[in-house]
Amino acid sequence: MEQPRLITPQGATIILTPELYEAVLKIVALGQPKPEYTRKEQLAFIHETFGKYRGEPSLTQALLEERAAERAREEARLR
Repeated sequence: MEQPRLITPQGATIILTPELYEAVLKIVALGQPKPEYTRKEQLAFIHETFGKYRGEPSLTQALLEERAAERAREEARLR
């Protein structure tokens, strides 16, 4: 089975973990507002997950490559 994906308004694709997919599904299906987190909670989450995907393909690099390709398409379209 293919992994669930989230497509952003800009067209970027984000692959979701099963847990994150379930959370997104609940928000979309129920129209729940996103929870408000305190600054302390946000920093704790960042520290907890920092380096979690180290050794995996770089999502930042993938976004930079996609943006470069998008920029090339825009320039070609304008010519």
